[in-house]
Amino acid sequence: MNTSPAEQFLIDFHNQQPGITSHSFQSLSATMSGQLYTSSYECLAKDVASDATVLDLACGDGFLLSILPARTLIGVDMSTGELAAARQRLGDRTILHHGKAQSLPVENQRCDIVLCHMALMLMDQLDDVLGEIQRVLKPSGHFSFVIGAAAPPSAVMDAYITRLRALYQHESAKALRFGDQRLAKEESIISTLTPYFTQIKIEKITISRRYTPDEVWSWFEGCYDLAFLATEPRQQFHAAYLQELAALCEDDGKVAFADCMLKISARAAAHSH
Repeated sequence: MNTSPAEQFLIDFHNQQPGITSHSFQSLSATMSGQLYTSSYECLAKDVASDATVLDLACGDGFLLSILPARTLIGVDMSTGELAAARQRLGDRTILHHGKAQSLPVENQRCDIVLCHMALMLMDQLDDVLGEIQRVLKPSGHFSFVIGAAAPPSAVMDAYITRLRALYQHESAKALRFGDQRLAKEESIISTLTPYFTQIKIEKITISRRYTPDEVWSWFEGCYDLAFLATEPRQQFHAAYLQELAALCEDDGKVAFADCMLKISARAAAHSH
């Protein structure tokens, strides 16, 4: 399996820490279109019918697959560590493939639904990925995915981003660029999907939290940014940031902040011949 530097980083990161993404998100309640869900995973799972064949793209340790009611479950991931965790979680009820989104090991028009949670915005060669998703979907099949979006302003996020940018400027950290910037704005999301999909719908997901400073740091350790820092600047960042957070805490020793995501749903367009 040929991999780019960004893909190899993601494989190594997830092989070393399988389940880190689901651990970060599965217990965070999410609000979408005025309704509260147990997590952003449930925002995807709610669309799945019990008789469906579902592909979870970048399935990780299989958490999303484990909450789906579908008849046939398929998972694809680049990380063998994540797939091993998925096999342990799911047993024989799921077909799991080691592979890449740009060349899915799934036959044409196999799936009623393709889902993807917090991974599409990391993927190289996005047009190839979208073409593959369209290929494996049945006519008018459903594609639904969740991606990160800009968080609302907060002292917690602002302090983290300011410190991180300063470190990236002055340290020898070589952060990689992930994915396609067209997924960063709603207008370009629609234009990017349009050659492959119709009936595109975008919904905002909000996650609100109250964390201790240590819980905030633990959350950020599940993200990729800190992995590019050497040990010493990372430790200095940790100490200074926790001190800054401590000054922001309310009487219960916690700080409040929010994240935003987008859920995008679409139908497969007719294949051009």
